Amino acid sequence: MRRAVDETAWLLEQWARWSKADSGVGYPSSTPFARMAGSSVRSPVITDQEAARVDMAVSKLRARDEEMGEVVRLYYMAGENLSYVVRRIPKLDRRKADILVKSGIAWLDAALNASK
Repeated sequence: MRRAVDETAWLLEQWARWSKADSGVGYPSSTPFARMAGSSVRSPVITDQEAARVDMAVSKLRARDEEMGEVVRLYYMAGENLSYVVRRIPKLDRRKADILVKSGIAWLDAALNASK
């Protein structure tokens, strides 16, 4: 069955939450002090297995096209904030960043669909 691109975007949102959960897997997201204060990140609605599949696909994208992979990673880790991405990568303008995010989502959609 064909995965909808909307579903891929949702999976990436959940993957970002999962990555920030500091479960010892994924990208560490906060300082020890912030962890003591409690998490302001909503819990992911994704299994560890599905999140690991998304994480692997994002890693493959970053290996294949470093700029696109980094833009997608930053975009979802920043809560889908394109302005944040453009501030973090000054050589990008907003339009190019938007194109890279959309292209990256399409690439990840195909990669996740193929790995099912």
